[in-house]
Amino acid sequence: MSRTYIALIMLLFLVIEGTLFQFVIPDNYNQELIFVPRFLIVILVLIGIHMGRYTSVIYGLIYGMFYDVIYTELLGVYVFGFGLIGYLFALTNKRVQDSILLQLLLIVTAVCLFECYQYGLFQIIGITDMAGELFFKQRLVPTAVLNGAFAILIYYPFKKIVNYVKLQANMRDR
Repeated sequence: MSRTYIALIMLLFLVIEGTLFQFVIPDNYNQELIFVPRFLIVILVLIGIHMGRYTSVIYGLIYGMFYDVIYTELLGVYVFGFGLIGYLFALTNKRVQDSILLQLLLIVTAVCLFECYQYGLFQIIGITDMAGELFFKQRLVPTAVLNGAFAILIYYPFKKIVNYVKLQANMRDR
């Protein structure tokens, strides 16, 4: 049962990211800033740091496919991006696991990397025509701040859940 906790948490944030968040920050405030929730990336990086690369990549591929099928018309963008983020940012070094600041830096870096990957891909394909400077000011910085704040809020509860899941797995292995 404890194995499903992380999958259910990710499913919850998949729904929040794609639907409920639109009600929290609607587009009609006449602001120039674009806030994009990347809560799944935040959780993927935390999974990679605390549970390992294999687990992070598997969750990244599965939830990237969910995201592609449910929210986008272009299949593969999120599968590849989430899988790559899960692979690159799964640093299980004890020094990384003990430092919340280093983990927050990795999370914000992962969010920025994914946003630049998605922007570049959409620019090449012709889906977006936003200039690079505009992208940086209006989308990248607000998105990094939003997801950094989310990472601060979710860090300790998620770490406790991961520790509980690890404890239950160790008890099952005995």
